Amino acid sequence: MPGPLYGRWVPTSSTVNNQATPKSSPNPESSWSAHQKRDSPQIGRGIEKDEVDQPAGTPPSSKKQKKRKRDSNINERNDPADESTPKKHKSILSKFEKVTKKAQKVRERQAEDEEANDASAKDSEEVLRDLEPLPQPAPVPDAVFEPTFSVLPTWLANPVTVEASKRDSFDKLGVEPHFVKKLEKQGFKDALAVQSTLLPMLHPGYQQYQGDICVSAKTGSGKTLAYLLPIIEALKDHVTPVLSAIVVVPSRQLVDQALQTAEELCAGTKIKVGTALGSTPFTTEQKQLVKITAQYDPDKAQKLHERAAWQMKTGYTERGIIDDLRTMPIDHIPRYHSGVDILICTPGRLVEHIESTTGFLLRSVRWLVIDEADQLLSQNFQGWSTVLMKALHGETAEDLMSAREHLHKQWTNSEWGACFQKRKQLTKVVLSATMETDLTKLGSLRLERPRLVSILEEPAIEVPTGADGDNFELPSTLNEGAVAVRDGGKKPLYLLYLLLEHIFTKGAEGTSTAEAESPTSETPVPRSFAEQNNRVLIFTKSNESASRLSHLLTVLEPSLKDYLRTMTPSSTSKEAKKLLRSFGSGAIKVLIASDAASRGLDIPDITHVVNYDMPTSVTSYVHRVGRTARAGKPGEAWTLFTKSEAAWFWNQVARGDSVRRGDKKVKRIEWKEWNVTYNRKRTYEAALAELQQAVTGADSTE
Repeated sequence: MPGPLYGRWVPTSSTVNNQATPKSSPNPESSWSAHQKRDSPQIGRGIEKDEVDQPAGTPPSSKKQKKRKRDSNINERNDPADESTPKKHKSILSKFEKVTKKAQKVRERQAEDEEANDASAKDSEEVLRDLEPLPQPAPVPDAVFEPTFSVLPTWLANPVTVEASKRDSFDKLGVEPHFVKKLEKQGFKDALAVQSTLLPMLHPGYQQYQGDICVSAKTGSGKTLAYLLPIIEALKDHVTPVLSAIVVVPSRQLVDQALQTAEELCAGTKIKVGTALGSTPFTTEQKQLVKITAQYDPDKAQKLHERAAWQMKTGYTERGIIDDLRTMPIDHIPRYHSGVDILICTPGRLVEHIESTTGFLLRSVRWLVIDEADQLLSQNFQGWSTVLMKALHGETAEDLMSAREHLHKQWTNSEWGACFQKRKQLTKVVLSATMETDLTKLGSLRLERPRLVSILEEPAIEVPTGADGDNFELPSTLNEGAVAVRDGGKKPLYLLYLLLEHIFTKGAEGTSTAEAESPTSETPVPRSFAEQNNRVLIFTKSNESASRLSHLLTVLEPSLKDYLRTMTPSSTSKEAKKLLRSFGSGAIKVLIASDAASRGLDIPDITHVVNYDMPTSVTSYVHRVGRTARAGKPGEAWTLFTKSEAAWFWNQVARGDSVRRGDKKVKRIEWKEWNVTYNRKRTYEAALAELQQAVTGADSTE
C-alpha cells in the first residue's frame, strides 16, 4: 500500500549538526551564500518543494544528497584567507568597480567645472550699489578746438572777389582796337566787373591763368561777352576751320542768344560758328560740323576693304569709317575735318554727336565753356559730363588718329615721350549765377588747378548760410513786392489788376506805386499799350499753364491781344528768335514764359518780372527775378502767393538768410477782392467756359 501523500520532513544528521554548532565567527563566504539564498526566493521555494513533495517514509534521493554534499564540500574547501568574491562573480565585480571609478572621476570633474563656473559667474556679476552718486574726479576743462582744415577746398573757400561796381575800359584790358570799335557800336563803352576780371585771365599774356576758371555772377552781368570775346580774338587769324571752342548751355533760347553775340563779334573774320540743338535735323548738323575729304593711301585703303569684306561675311556691318569708305575713290580713305571753329550746343545734342557722328573729334578743343552750370550739373542730361570728359581726355580710335597722336602713342614709354603732346592745352570756364559747391558734381568736370571768381554786388561781408547751403545776391536796383491772393481760382484776375492798375498806368515809366488802390471810375480807363515803355516777363510753372493764362488774359482784356505772346521750349528756333527780337524792341509788351525760359535769357530793358506761379526753390526765384534790374537799371519783381504758399515764401525767400537784398525788404500788398473782381466776374466765367470748350473740343457748353 502506498505511503501517505504528505509526510513530515525530518532534517538529516548533517543539517542538525550544523544548526547545533555555535555561531562564533560567521564565515563571510557562508554569510554571503546565505544572503544569496534569502535574496533568491525561487531557489528556496524549489528546494522546499522537492523536500516536501517527497513522501514520508521514503528515503531521500541520492542525487539530492550528492548535491548537498557537493555544496558543503565547496564551502569547506574555500580558503578562509580569500576575502574576495566568488570566482564566477569576479569578472562582473571588476567591471562594476571600473565603471564606478570612472563615474567617480566624472563626478569629480563635474564638481570642479561647477566650482569654476560659479567663480566666473561671481566675477562677472555686476556689483549692486545704492542710488548714490559715484565719486568722480575733478572735471578738466576742454581745450578750445581750432580746426586747421576747411570743409571746402581752398579754391572754393577763398574765392577771388570783385565788386560789381568795378568798371574798366576795353583798351586797358588789352582788347584789340578792331574789337573795341565793334563793342562801341553795340553800346559797350566800358567793361563790366565780370568782363574786367575774365578778359585778362583768358587773354594770352603774363596775366593769363594756366588753369580752369569758375565764375559766380548774377545773370545779366555780361558773362556771355566775357568768355566769347577772348576766344574770338585768339581765333581771328584762323583760315581753316578747327573745332577750338565748345559752349554748352541748357536751352535752345540760350543757344540763339550766344550765337547772336558770337556772330556780331565774328563779323569781318573767317571764324565759323555752328550750333547743335534739337530743332535742326541731325543729318543736317552732321554735314555742318564734319567735312569729309578723300586721302590717297593704298595700304590703309586695302586694310579697310579687307575689314569691310570680313564684316560682310560675318553679317556685322560697322558704321563709321567703313561706311564712308564706299563713297571713296580707289586707293583712297576718308579724312574728317571740322566745319566750325566754335560750337554752341545743348548737352543732349552734344552727346548724340559724340556717340553717332563719325569724325566729330574733340582733340583740338582749347576752350570748354559751361554756362548755367548749376542747372546742367543738377539735371545731367544723358550723363553728358561723363561722355564729354571721356571724349576730351580719352584715346582716339586708331583709324581716326592724327599724326600727333600716332607719335605720342609710339613714343609714350620712351624718354622722348614728353616732347610729343597728346593734345593742346584745354581751359575750362564754368559759369553760374549760383556756383555749385557740391564737390561730387564739380568733380565730374575734371577741373585742373581751378580758381573761383565771385562778383559781389556790395562790399564783401559775412553772410549767414541758408538751409540749402547757398547764398544769393540780388541787384541793389531791384524792388520786390508780393500780392496776397485769397482765392486761387481768381489768380488771373489779380494778375490782370496788377498789369492794368500798377504796371501799365498812364505816364508809367518803369515804376509803379504799391499803394495804388481800385480805379475811381466804374469802367476801366482805356489804355494805349503802344505808348507804354514797360516790358513785363511773366513766369509760369509749365507750358500748359502759360497757354491757359495767355488765353484768359486776351479774353478778359482784348486790347492785350496784340501785345501779349507766349514762349515755351517747344517753340522752334526761328519762332523764338523772332519772338525775342520783338520783345526786345518793344513791339511786344507782355511775354509769358515757362520755367525753361527763365535761365540765362539776356533781354535788355525788362522792367517787370511777375511770378504768376510760385517758384519751386529759392534758386529758381533768384533766376526769375534776375531777368530785370540789369546793368544798374531799375526793375521790379512781383510774386502772387496763395494762403498755402505764404509760409514758404516769407520764411525762405522774403526773410530767409540765403537771399541778400541789402536794406530793402519785400513789400506785402493786399487788395480788396471786390476791387479786383469788380465788373469782370461774368467775363471771367465766360472765359473759363471758352477755355474749357477749347480744351475738351466740345461743340457747345452748358
